[in-house]
Amino acid sequence: QLTEMKAAVLFFPLILAPATLAQSSGNMPNVMNQLNIETIGKKLKDVIGADIKKNRELLQELLDLHQNETAQIYKYIDESIEKLSKEKFLTMSEFKNNTEDNLHNMDNTMKENLQNINTKVESN
Repeated sequence: QLTEMKAAVLFFPLILAPATLAQSSGNMPNVMNQLNIETIGKKLKDVIGADIKKNRELLQELLDLHQNETAQIYKYIDESIEKLSKEKFLTMSEFKNNTEDNLHNMDNTMKENLQNINTKVESN
């Protein structure tokens, strides 16, 4: 009976040791809480970090798209201005040439008319 009693006396405190240590020192729950907080923090950091990376990539794609679209718009504007400038230049050149041709033709016609008039006057 004495050995059974010694075994019971030794076994009983071993079962209660963690609870007794936790109550007496107060360190065991704090250590567990700290480990839980660190674990949760690491998980949150991983999740939030992945979201931040994904959002950064999306923002970069939007920025690249914006820059590409802006470049295309400016290219279109430049090409349109160049086309209009060429068309206007050609129109002005054509107008000038036509005007010069018309003035030259008018000058020739007036000279011919003047000669015809002079010829008629001289013949009379």
